[in-house]
Amino acid sequence: MPTPAFQNRCRTLLRNFRNEPPSKTPSLIATVFGDLVEAHGGEIWLGSLTRLLQPLGISERLVRTAVYRLSQDGTLEGTRIGRRSFYRLSDTARRRVDHFDRRIYHFTEPEWDGEWRLLFAGTRGISAEQRAEIRKRMLWLGYGVVAPNVYGHPNASVGVLWQLLDELGVTQKVTIMRASNYDQAHGLGTREMVRQCFDIDTLDRQYRAFNRRYLPLARALEGRATGACSDPESSLLLRIILIHEYRRILLRDPDLPTPLLPEAWSGRQAHALCAAIYRAIEADSDAQIRRICENRRGLFGRVVARHAARFSTDRAAQVTAN
Repeated sequence: MPTPAFQNRCRTLLRNFRNEPPSKTPSLIATVFGDLVEAHGGEIWLGSLTRLLQPLGISERLVRTAVYRLSQDGTLEGTRIGRRSFYRLSDTARRRVDHFDRRIYHFTEPEWDGEWRLLFAGTRGISAEQRAEIRKRMLWLGYGVVAPNVYGHPNASVGVLWQLLDELGVTQKVTIMRASNYDQAHGLGTREMVRQCFDIDTLDRQYRAFNRRYLPLARALEGRATGACSDPESSLLLRIILIHEYRRILLRDPDLPTPLLPEAWSGRQAHALCAAIYRAIEADSDAQIRRICENRRGLFGRVVARHAARFSTDRAAQVTAN
């Protein structure tokens, strides 16, 4: 049976989450698709999605409105079979989800070779609409604004960047360069450049707030075997909230190399917390998912192979160190 401490933390987290404004519903649904639906084959019946979110205070009307908006902006694709509608991520949205899947569930400390990746998008032939989309997507990829139409990052994948530029149709109209600090003794140092390009202090405060919110829950689960929470319904709701709140911070995190981060970087503990809680509630939450969620073939089956080892390399023992 769940401990009183676990039940109390569940009630507190659920109560606080239900007070969130309904405008957050599309973002929450995107989280559900990335964490739950993709893990079980990628498709869900709209009725199941409504049933998943109702205990979080989200009505059927809000779900339908949010799904419609996500379909209009190209995030979701729908299929109607008889009177039932089924939804899955679009190919473009799935690529974005895969990018964050690696960061959430298979985190590794970013290395650094001492160079920056720079994108120059101020050249001729790029429309104002394309420039606005480049800026939005570059910030989403974690790049900072070095100067107008110049974006930089110390170690972002150039392959992902070329993929984005191809998608936007501007590959032949931009320039990508690698650069390093020419003179370490003069001008801004790399750490100061990082602070000018990225809002590290705000991000650290958000991670600290996440840690304060979830550390009591991690302690309530401490010492229990992985997957031994024994409360499937609460475990599922907690899993949705946990990944959603962690993902919202991660979307703003540029994933900088460790040498460029503050020594007491709160993001390290946040990831360990998320890993420890997720692993403790995963089995129970997955059992509940398979009980209530359907796709066109019926109830969800087991987690697909590529999503079956989430947080498998994390050191959850470090969670309560601070």
